[in-house]
Amino acid sequence: MRNALILLAGGSGKRMNSLIPKQFLKIGNTNLIDYFLNNLDINLFDIIVIAVKNDHKKKYLKFIKKKFSHLNIHYSTSGETRQITTKKALEFLRKYTPINVLIHDSARPLVSNSLIKKITKSLEKNFSCIPFVSYSDYIKYKKNIIINNNEIMNIQTPQGFNFKKIYKAHMLSKSNKSKDDSSIFELIGEKSNMIIGEKTNLKITTKEDIKYFKNIRTKDYRSGIGYDIHKIDFNSKKKLILCGVTIPNYPPLIGHSDADVGYHAVCDSIFGSLSMNDIGNHFSDKNKKWKNANSKIFINYCAKKLIERGYKIVNLDINFICEKPNINKLSHLMKKNLSSNLKITTGRISIKATTNEKIGLIGKGEGIAAESIVQIVNV
Repeated sequence: MRNALILLAGGSGKRMNSLIPKQFLKIGNTNLIDYFLNNLDINLFDIIVIAVKNDHKKKYLKFIKKKFSHLNIHYSTSGETRQITTKKALEFLRKYTPINVLIHDSARPLVSNSLIKKITKSLEKNFSCIPFVSYSDYIKYKKNIIINNNEIMNIQTPQGFNFKKIYKAHMLSKSNKSKDDSSIFELIGEKSNMIIGEKTNLKITTKEDIKYFKNIRTKDYRSGIGYDIHKIDFNSKKKLILCGVTIPNYPPLIGHSDADVGYHAVCDSIFGSLSMNDIGNHFSDKNKKWKNANSKIFINYCAKKLIERGYKIVNLDINFICEKPNINKLSHLMKKNLSSNLKITTGRISIKATTNEKIGLIGKGEGIAAESIVQIVNV
């Protein structure tokens, strides 16, 4: 086994002034650990050890191993300090005999795969590799003592080490309060090999940092497609309903619910974008509960699922295929309904129509179909 990763997740995040440790805070549809693992190159590490409190593992990380089954993830128990937590993780890793280990703070989710590769590459010739950044801001103590910028290095993680060397350093260390593994490494007479890190590799500590993370993180755009078709019920005295708009002088469509093909197509496109199967899976036509149901219920359900999973609609495009009615005259009312139910502006909604050129069921005026394409993004 060549490269191992220790992901430190035992901190309480007191400076965030939150009841939930910052590494587990829900930000849209993700948290810091989830985001980091989701963007990690699967070829970089043979094993990953997350150092975490047992109750936090059960509460916040219970789906991590299943979600990232392609990664060889294990857990070690965190301690009272960062140094104790790291030492326990190294002791856990010892039986796997990795050549190198990278130790990373879970509060740095924005580190790039490129920097990680530079560190692992450096470890082929060095016993350590420590990233740092320097800043050009004017620096001084509160007592007006001026500091030369060239003398300041802001140390980052992940810090890479030869496993045997850093394990030895931790075993020999008499302190339990060191906040930096390179400092422990140097205490046994080893020299830290320094490389330029990344200024975007921010350590999230405050609420302001969370705002920055939201702005800079990778956007997760998804798309979904939906389609629905129903026959027209010429024998019914009810009225046609499309996207929640009741249309007089037109017979309704045949369906288990109100047969609103517009809403049904939109629902299917949203379910598709969220990888949640289709509308029949959520509102079965075998269930009497949905007999003659208002499809607004289905749309509101979709809106709720978008919020729960941390997404919003970027744009929604709907196309009706029918001989009549004239959709263009009704589209402004349909947009108003969709805007209200999905909590988006009408400017994000497009509704258009085409005929079927007298071909088939629709072309003969015996049915109406609708198709929908939606794009969503994490918030």
